[in-house]
Amino acid sequence: MFNSWLPESKDRLPLTWWKTHPVYLAAIIALAGAASMIITAVLGYDLMGHFVFTYDSAFRQLHLWTPLTYILVNPPSLWTLVGCLLLWNFGEAVERHLGRRAFVWLLLLLLLVSPLLVTLIALAGGRGFACMGITQLEFGVFIAFATLYPNAKLNVFILAVEAWVLAAVFVGINALVCIGGRDWSSLFLLAANVGTAYAFIRYETGALKLPSLPKRSPPQTRKPAKKSNIPTVDDILDKISHQGMHSLTAEERRILDQASDQMKRKR
Repeated sequence: MFNSWLPESKDRLPLTWWKTHPVYLAAIIALAGAASMIITAVLGYDLMGHFVFTYDSAFRQLHLWTPLTYILVNPPSLWTLVGCLLLWNFGEAVERHLGRRAFVWLLLLLLLVSPLLVTLIALAGGRGFACMGITQLEFGVFIAFATLYPNAKLNVFILAVEAWVLAAVFVGINALVCIGGRDWSSLFLLAANVGTAYAFIRYETGALKLPSLPKRSPPQTRKPAKKSNIPTVDDILDKISHQGMHSLTAEERRILDQASDQMKRKR
């Protein structure tokens, strides 16, 4: 099914065209994120709360769709809109470089890593944590872009800052906020999001390889023992019956004489 939806032959082609502009998957997701703010406002927070992921809602109330739908719950915010524009810009660059199939895997990992970690925190005794909004996905895509193009110049107001520097500043500020508030769970979520994006890009570019299990060596078969060149008494007697006594070698005569002597002693 994955190959039918995302054929490899169209991996680096745009999904469609708008006038003369190519439209990639990143643009569609960014537009969906912007539209979700309108949907959240129209439907109201009570109804949209059924799409937020929490451990209790997913596994006790059986809202099994929430690990995928929590990114659609976006209260109207200027920063969310700015994040959608950044997702469009940076995500498109990542998608063109890696191909759409790899980009989809990146989005799925970023989408699922937060619910997975919230579930682990809940199993460890932590409660009250929820996943909501597209912000974590947007930030993860930016980290992926900074990992892929660390030296790209980004204009911030009147300064031109390299992508890796800006990413390090954002991560550092968010980490300090979590540490200052002693919000260790949010710090783990930040680390998981950043680590997933960074590790995925490193893996796709060949800089990181997954550990491989040692291969089991095939069972060694015992070589058949080499047949001794020394003839047995039965071989010698068989040779005499076919070729006569005169055909025996000196060694065969010696063996035959030894066997005859042993028979005499037994008697």
